[in-house]
Amino acid sequence: MSGAIHLPLPVGELVALPGEVLVAVGENRSGLAGVAQHVVDHIVSGPRDAAVWASIGRRRGLVPGADVAQNVFMGRERRRRWGPLRWGIDERATRAEAAELLAALGSAVSPLEPAEAIGEFDRIAVELARALAREAVLVALDEPTADLGPGDAVRMQAALAEVRRRGVAVVVFSERPRAALAMGDRVVVVRDGAVVGEHSRGEWEGPGVGGVERMRNTVLREMVARPELSVPSSPPARSVEDGELLAVSGWTVGDPVDPSRELVHDVGFSVRAGEVLGIAGLRDSGASPLLLSLYGHSEGTFRAGRIEVGGREVDTSSVEKAIAAGLFLVATNPPRYRVRFIGGIAMPVSASSLPRLARMGLVDRDSDTDPGDGLGGRLMGAVRSMNRGGAQADQLLGLLREFPASERRVLLLDDPSHGLDTAQRAELHRGIERIRDAGKSVVFTSDDLIELYAVSDRILVMADGRITGTLDTSTPLDPLTLATLLAPH
Repeated sequence: MSGAIHLPLPVGELVALPGEVLVAVGENRSGLAGVAQHVVDHIVSGPRDAAVWASIGRRRGLVPGADVAQNVFMGRERRRRWGPLRWGIDERATRAEAAELLAALGSAVSPLEPAEAIGEFDRIAVELARALAREAVLVALDEPTADLGPGDAVRMQAALAEVRRRGVAVVVFSERPRAALAMGDRVVVVRDGAVVGEHSRGEWEGPGVGGVERMRNTVLREMVARPELSVPSSPPARSVEDGELLAVSGWTVGDPVDPSRELVHDVGFSVRAGEVLGIAGLRDSGASPLLLSLYGHSEGTFRAGRIEVGGREVDTSSVEKAIAAGLFLVATNPPRYRVRFIGGIAMPVSASSLPRLARMGLVDRDSDTDPGDGLGGRLMGAVRSMNRGGAQADQLLGLLREFPASERRVLLLDDPSHGLDTAQRAELHRGIERIRDAGKSVVFTSDDLIELYAVSDRILVMADGRITGTLDTSTPLDPLTLATLLAPH
């Protein structure tokens, strides 16, 4: 194909075409991150002749202390001219051209705005404008709509369409099938580090086709259709004590900034003593906000719900009360948000602080409110926050060893195997087994169904903040059934 850009992968390749948005989609443990990193490494160090390739990640790639225009034309500033001579930076021309590029991408941010003060949509728009200013022929983006609200997500789709219109090849990596279909002219599905499916826009748009919802289900089936899940396992018989140790009913949690949106909607479940309950879901399914909100209302705005521990209703509205009720939470990465306050100052705040700040009228609701880097939530020595690294893994595994003899009765684990190696993950599973054998309950979230099947007695599936079904881990799993449960309503 003329002008095609071949991006080698560990297995196979991606072929990006000029004037096209190609989206590679896969679930969290599909190897998509490795594919994305392989492409980025190739962009950074691979052969490209005179062409310019650009990579835009989820971490901020702007230079703090410089304004928007300076970031757009960094190293390519417009110069004053006098005949054939050029000298000094023409700041007026630099700002005017930056404003023109940003306007074409749908951003109204001022070229004079400090880079560290702009929101997430404008940040990506500035990086796209920089790529266009350098006449890039390829732009790769990692989850460009992941941290955007619905309105900004639509604006981002329009921005990518503008980049495509200028003849640039655009490659996007995403874990969200719906977003992939909204952005892409072509969608490829990645599983276990290889491309296992490919679809063009004509398959889900136009007369005589099944539409977006049918294609999304097809993509989901390709994402999760692992042969390991089709083979019935023979787990050892597990003794589960009679009686519910934890019961949750009518649990509803709102978005801390957008009152019209719910992170968790009318969720109810129970866990018996000596039982391990897994919660499966793709990103944004609501599984993590569910656990964090149960524990001290550490994420979102509590709206309704009831919790019982040992048959007695308890108050878990603060971390101290949750601990007193017998709950304990381990979160690998409690959310921290970057918000813009009234007056234009942007800074990170914890998830538990957002509702209070919003009620005080300090948060600019028209700007981005997106999860950023760092640890948040109400830690207070109670929410154990784990990031990747040996010390944190040792801390987690040590906590699991101590938990059976502690006074706590229910352990909530939010994606506990994130960042663990194979040996550490095996020790994690043994620790969960010991807690269950001690007659206590474990509830843990993961997007790795193989892990959930190996450890859990039952699995709840969540999508769009709702429980969509329950899986019995003693029976084989049909990928079509799983795709239906994972698909948001």
